[in-house]
Amino acid sequence: MINHEMVVLAREYRSLTQEELAGRVKVKQGAISKIEGGIAPEMAHDFIGKIAEVLDFPVEFFYQPGERLGFGSSSFYYRKRASISSSDRKRITGIVNLLRLSIKRLLTSVELEPSRKLPRFSLDSFSSAEHVARALRSAWNLADGPINNLTALVESAGVVIVPCDFGTQSMDATSLQLNDMPPLIFMNKCIPGDRWRYTLGHELGHLVMHDLPSETMEVEADEFAAEFLMPANDLKLQFSKLPKIRLQDLASLKPYWKVSMAALLMRAGTLGSLTETQTKSLWVQMSGAGYRTKEPVPLEIEKTQNFNGLFQYFIQHLGYSVDEMARLMFMFPSEFSKLGVDALAPKVRTLRAVPDARALRSANE
Repeated sequence: MINHEMVVLAREYRSLTQEELAGRVKVKQGAISKIEGGIAPEMAHDFIGKIAEVLDFPVEFFYQPGERLGFGSSSFYYRKRASISSSDRKRITGIVNLLRLSIKRLLTSVELEPSRKLPRFSLDSFSSAEHVARALRSAWNLADGPINNLTALVESAGVVIVPCDFGTQSMDATSLQLNDMPPLIFMNKCIPGDRWRYTLGHELGHLVMHDLPSETMEVEADEFAAEFLMPANDLKLQFSKLPKIRLQDLASLKPYWKVSMAALLMRAGTLGSLTETQTKSLWVQMSGAGYRTKEPVPLEIEKTQNFNGLFQYFIQHLGYSVDEMARLMFMFPSEFSKLGVDALAPKVRTLRAVPDARALRSANE
């Protein structure tokens, strides 16, 4: 039976409205609405070939099991820099759901073996998100000072970090945590490197602290990221040694802490290392120099391994071709190539096969 949820997913992934899809399939919008509502199975069967052609997915895609998860779900958090449009929201929902379903299929044959535990901390047991960040640093036995590679650290806890193109600058990342999958963090690969780590720290805060959405969760995740990446005791001591915090000082500290000048400036104000007047003055200088949009001393984006490693295992160890990988995920090869997977990435040691590792392949043939 056709899974009407996959029709909605594919349409939103292609950034089409029901009316636009109906026009291309040459039916009335009401027909698409009924198909997507799951109340017209016979109609869905009659038109699925044309729908698949228009949406550029194999017909088999629409018969796969699964459901869509959207914004507002108790397991779905997102970080955004500005108000996000409805069309962008739906497209990103489609991207995240498509990738989530693909990863889930791969994990049927491969398991992640985390080298450290990802704990959960209730904010009710801590006085603030900063204290949660300190507790996590302690639980992971992290030394004082900056974290050398945050991406590798988070991945070592079994998190799959997925770089993807959201097609907009309005959203930096979103995270997803479900009972039947490892935690997933979807990162907008178009954000600059100096935003990558802070954004990742923000999403880590959601995974560690939040079970249900709340009005304060975004602020709490920011507070967590700031303390986790720039511990107050360490950074405040550095600031105290400066006769006066200047833009060039922030630029000098940037490669050491591996966060943006903006993050350092905000942290300096929060820690009381700058007065409100001094903070406002530096923000004005940042704007005047054009640093609010593009900072000096660019930082490289840290490389992810777990996401690539899943595909790499199938290609290098299980002998899948790119075409077979695409079939496994109910995509055409051209769509699979858009995922930007590097099958020749360094070997990932947190992966291992599960029994019947080629079961999915035989089932798909």
